[in-house]
Amino acid sequence: MNNSFNIDSINIVDEAINHGIIDLARVQEEMEEMKKQEYLKMHPYKINLGKDGFWHTYLPLGNGKRKAVKRKYEDDIDKIVIDFWKQNTTTTFKKRYFEWVERQKMCGRSNNTISIYESDYIRFFKGDKIENMDIKDIDEAVISQFIQRLLSKQPIPYRTLQTMMGYIRGVFNKSVKDGIIKRYENPCDEVDLPLFKQYCKQTKYKPAEERTFSNTERKTLLDILTDNHLEKPNYIPSYAVELSLYTGMRVGELSGLKWEDIDTEHGIMVIRHSEKYDRKTNEHYVSLPKNGKIRQFPLSPEIEDVLTRVKKVELKNGWLSEFVFSNANGRVHARIISECMRRKTSGTGFTNTKCIHASRRTVNSEFARVGMPATVRASLLGNTEKVNEQYYTYDVSEMDYKKNIICEVNKETKAM
Repeated sequence: MNNSFNIDSINIVDEAINHGIIDLARVQEEMEEMKKQEYLKMHPYKINLGKDGFWHTYLPLGNGKRKAVKRKYEDDIDKIVIDFWKQNTTTTFKKRYFEWVERQKMCGRSNNTISIYESDYIRFFKGDKIENMDIKDIDEAVISQFIQRLLSKQPIPYRTLQTMMGYIRGVFNKSVKDGIIKRYENPCDEVDLPLFKQYCKQTKYKPAEERTFSNTERKTLLDILTDNHLEKPNYIPSYAVELSLYTGMRVGELSGLKWEDIDTEHGIMVIRHSEKYDRKTNEHYVSLPKNGKIRQFPLSPEIEDVLTRVKKVELKNGWLSEFVFSNANGRVHARIISECMRRKTSGTGFTNTKCIHASRRTVNSEFARVGMPATVRASLLGNTEKVNEQYYTYDVSEMDYKKNIICEVNKETKAM
């Protein structure tokens, strides 16, 4: 019954507009004038016409200070006051964004995450007119127009656009919680984000050979590392790179690995430490692995061999510490290990320069190739099963293997 009333009401309004009974342009002008009056009411100082023929007022600077301003025409002084309160009201998008960021701090977000929120504000919102708009004046059309402006200035991948929309959604959800807008006034659910996908930067597809190591590439890298260990046995990062080929560990986990985590009695390695970098303090520190997941990894003969060799080098040079990969400067940082991997794979014999994550994808994909269950693989890598299957599992089967399978199937088909 309420729905039919609403529909009838809408039809009546439409008819009134069509027949000129309601002047829509005039209504919009009156609404704009009402908004202007709301900002003028917020102004604590009088706006007076002085003896000099100019209009005068003050703008607050904080701490009890103020700045005198004057303009020849009243409309001009009104505009200055309105623009000032648009930018300084506690309900502008900018103010509400950083209120949301403060809430994220209270919820325990890391300094790095907060730093991303702050830099992404500059990347997406700074300089756009949405910054100083009152949150109560932002509707689905305003957000959609903002997205159009954003994509026209800087084509971004769709996933990045989804992240940006997540920030806007967070701002409005916080505003609902603070009672600034009603839940039914939240415009985010009305924005049809997939419509903008066609205007986003297309993500370049990388084939398996660029994301993983082939058998030949792994052998080439192991040969390079073996030669490196003979020529420069004291170069510790190369041992970490070798361990990554057997375990698929994240680079921070390699840097944060401690000798106490190696349990030779039970034949396991406990992965419970990871190096992190705090962008705000410019400091390296060690905490739990990503997502806080502590996991165990079996010690294979190859893994034990790497650990034995690196300990021998560190004992000889007096570098042995609580961390597995240490040199004269202490713990070897993740950045150094990553650079080592890139240098070792930048020459001939590799489809492209590889990163540590290429080892991670390869280890998981090889486990999948030999039939290891998805749940077990995800557990060993420290991922959720969904993430592991979507981003870390590739077809790494050799072409000869595929050819033999196809031939067998075709023989069976022909014999039927």
